[in-house]
Amino acid sequence: MIPKEKIEQVNFVDLKAQYWSIASEIDAAMADIVHNTAFILGKGVSSFEEEFAHYCQAKYAVGVDSGTSALEMALRAYGIGSGDEVITAANTFIATALAISYTGAKPVLVDIDPQTYNMDPNLLGDAISDKTR
Repeated sequence: MIPKEKIEQVNFVDLKAQYWSIASEIDAAMADIVHNTAFILGKGVSSFEEEFAHYCQAKYAVGVDSGTSALEMALRAYGIGSGDEVITAANTFIATALAISYTGAKPVLVDIDPQTYNMDPNLLGDAISDKTR
């Protein structure tokens, strides 16, 4: 184990700086949505979906409430469901395993490579079964 005094703090992202650079725009948009109580399927959502689809050069985009829902929708779009197994890294966020479970499939966790912290490709083969999707 690395001694605590040897660990350098690496800032992931400065959310305050990001927010303050566009605070007035965010605050105005949020106030409009709250004022109009248009939280679900309101004009803000449809506007976001259209603009995001255009940005991604896609025909459509669908706004969802969370990353968990987005993962579940993607899995369902690929036809993953009851009786299937989906392999994921053992150090994934719980939302990944939950999204897999919500489809009726079984999450199969594969341990990580301690050097990269990514799924260990040497262990992947043992996790594949005839139910793997």
